[in-house]
Amino acid sequence: MKNTNLLFAFMLCASLLAGCGGADKSMTSASAPAMNSEAPQENYKNDMYDGDYGAGIAYEDYSYDTAAVAGEVAYEEEMGSQVTQGTQTQDFAKTELLEEKLVYHCDLEIETLDYQASVSAVKDTISKYGGIIQSESENDDAGRWYYSDYRKTGGTMHNYLQVRIPSEHYNDFLAELDGIGKIISKSTSVDNISQRYYDTTAKIEALQIQEKNLLAMMEKCETIEDMIAVEQRLSEVQYELNNLQTDRRYMDMDVSYSYVNINISEVMEYRPDSEPIRRNTFIDRLKNTVRNTGTGFLAFLEGSLFLLITLIPYIIILTALYFIFLRKKVRVFRERRKIKKEEKINQ
Repeated sequence: MKNTNLLFAFMLCASLLAGCGGADKSMTSASAPAMNSEAPQENYKNDMYDGDYGAGIAYEDYSYDTAAVAGEVAYEEEMGSQVTQGTQTQDFAKTELLEEKLVYHCDLEIETLDYQASVSAVKDTISKYGGIIQSESENDDAGRWYYSDYRKTGGTMHNYLQVRIPSEHYNDFLAELDGIGKIISKSTSVDNISQRYYDTTAKIEALQIQEKNLLAMMEKCETIEDMIAVEQRLSEVQYELNNLQTDRRYMDMDVSYSYVNINISEVMEYRPDSEPIRRNTFIDRLKNTVRNTGTGFLAFLEGSLFLLITLIPYIIILTALYFIFLRKKVRVFRERRKIKKEEKINQ
């Protein structure tokens, strides 16, 4: 009985479909002459396309306005470009709002005639601007500083400071150091860590979402196996999250506090600001040779004089010993030698 009903329904549907197809063909053939006589060929083709697309539905004869359609297309393109430009402008504005993360570095080499005063002034300036001395290394290059009779004849003290200065006072701090001693070397640089900082921030936010979801999944676990799997993944996420947060804190510290390395050297006199210009002509080479020779000779005389002054006490002692102990022996030796010569002559 069920098979008979299904067969009957199938035959009914087939007959209905066949009837609709015949009606569609008859309507199309009947309306074609009217369209040929009243509308252009282009409109006829469009109406025929519409009749085939919606078989069994009657359509009215609408004329195809090309100019109107072109205007609508141009309007849609213009609006689309405006929306795209507006979106790009908003994205650019969002990009502009991001704060750049800059890390400042500076290396200074300072010469000073008054070592203790300069070191104290540098440390006072660091305290004034809220800086931090990360490390300090001080040494004396004098080779005989541990002898009681040592006298310093040249600059020997050196101090190396690694300092962190708040970035907001970085330029003011460097400007104030110009008046302490003589700066003979200054090197500055800036590292832009914005991309790495914001990439790290994005990863942190993504991991925080994962952590939240895993905690929610933990409450819904029904088996021990599921709970172990979620806990393992949660531990991995939390470990990576802690590492990234630590990296970001270090980057925040680097941005907030700039790096300044200061090397203070004691000297007896400042070096000249610039070397004299030397040309390569014969007269210039001759002048330079004579000048260098005279300078070297004067340096030799100066060294000899200082050496003589250093040896004077030893010379006096040796002279005194000679007159006290050796003078008589030398006189006796000379007299005996004279007597022997006279004996040889008489023979």
